[in-house]
Amino acid sequence: MTFISIEFLLFLAILVAIYYVVPHRFRWVLLLAASYLFYATLSIQFIPLLLVSTAFTFVTGLLIERQDEKRQKKRLMMIGVSTLVLFLGWFKYFNFVNDSLRTMAISMGWNYDIPYRDVVLPLAISFYTFQAISYLVDLYRGKLKAERHYGYFSIYFAFFPQLVAGPIERAKKLLPQFKAEQRFDYEHVSYGMKRIAWGFFKKTLIADRLAPMVASVFSQPDPTGSEIVLGTMLFSLQLYADFSACSDIAIGTARLFGIKLTENFRQPHFAVSIADFWNRWHISLSMWLRDYIFIPLCKGKKKRHQIYVAIIITFLVSGIWHGAAWSFVLWGLIHGLYRVFGDATKHQREQMASFVRLDRTPELHKWLKIAVTFQLVCFSRVFFVSDSVAQAFHHARLYVTPSSWAPVDMLQALELFSLLDLLVFLFFFTTVQVFQYIERTKGSAWDWLSERSAFTNVAIQLFVIVSVLVFGVSSEGFIYGGF
Repeated sequence: MTFISIEFLLFLAILVAIYYVVPHRFRWVLLLAASYLFYATLSIQFIPLLLVSTAFTFVTGLLIERQDEKRQKKRLMMIGVSTLVLFLGWFKYFNFVNDSLRTMAISMGWNYDIPYRDVVLPLAISFYTFQAISYLVDLYRGKLKAERHYGYFSIYFAFFPQLVAGPIERAKKLLPQFKAEQRFDYEHVSYGMKRIAWGFFKKTLIADRLAPMVASVFSQPDPTGSEIVLGTMLFSLQLYADFSACSDIAIGTARLFGIKLTENFRQPHFAVSIADFWNRWHISLSMWLRDYIFIPLCKGKKKRHQIYVAIIITFLVSGIWHGAAWSFVLWGLIHGLYRVFGDATKHQREQMASFVRLDRTPELHKWLKIAVTFQLVCFSRVFFVSDSVAQAFHHARLYVTPSSWAPVDMLQALELFSLLDLLVFLFFFTTVQVFQYIERTKGSAWDWLSERSAFTNVAIQLFVIVSVLVFGVSSEGFIYGGF
């Protein structure tokens, strides 16, 4: 039962109806049962791991709070975090580390006999592990009190709208909302349904329509440079539509129960710098990395080169979190280098913009920065989408080869689309751009929509629903569900 399924919509409708009928004191039981049922339909064999991780984090949190000395609190926090990281490391990184050590040993002529193990990655382990770590660290820092209601804590760990692919939430924000008595609110339910429908729209009409074209490029043994350029840019659009759609559905689903989740995206492909991009892309992860990796690494450090080392390490963590492969490590390193270079050259770039008088046309300057940032992001995603480091470097070389950008060859690469598919995609892609334009100019497209007439609202929602039913296509799941 994935988000993009009739079964999920029926499950959700029944759950919401029951939720507002049962007394508040029993709702935690309903949400917890629904969360485990949802997870069981996707990955029932890993429910014991979810239960063990939940119990371990709960008990460790209580033990941390009971300590009087800060040193003892820190020791227990470190034990808890290390254990959670070991859980994640075993399932996600054992074979990556094992294969890397074997390759290194063979190159040096050493004997290495630790065999490959068939380890299956548990669904959502990266997401709920990061939530668990934030809970223990925040307890140690005194930012919250240990939760003593095991039921509410278990929901925090396994809340089904955001369990599989985030947003990565903090206990301080989420737990009080579970405990508050949520009354039926038409505005919440209406907003939730609109947000879910919009997620379906982006997923089935943008992301999943692009998926076969992107796959056809990167599954070829010898794609042309123009195909790599086009395929990589299309992958960037696919990845954004796919992941933001998942977040839309998660946020909309939670709002049906009166729960507000963190916004995870703010039009990242309109960022004017790499720093701005990471303030707009997967915001809950960016904030987690800032608070639990970058800031601790910078503690007591004032020299710029020390800050730059912390930036690189933070992005390397981001890379390895995304996948157990050296291509993801390189992807993280590239973004770290982008970020360092951007900060180190900020003054010089401002001087250059002034020299060529770009600062006199701020709108043109802004769109030039958006275009450059988008291309930097796309180049990095060559490493994200490639199957191996060797393939990634080959594709990266093709991406920056001038002949790959020849207009005639780029037009030929568009033959990845049939004429009908191209027209359908362009129409719905333009629709998304209109929505984003409203957001950029009006503040919130959802607030703007709520101020329109009932007829306009119904017409727009009918357009979204009919478009999904008539033109929508669906793949197996969400890209970030695999992380």
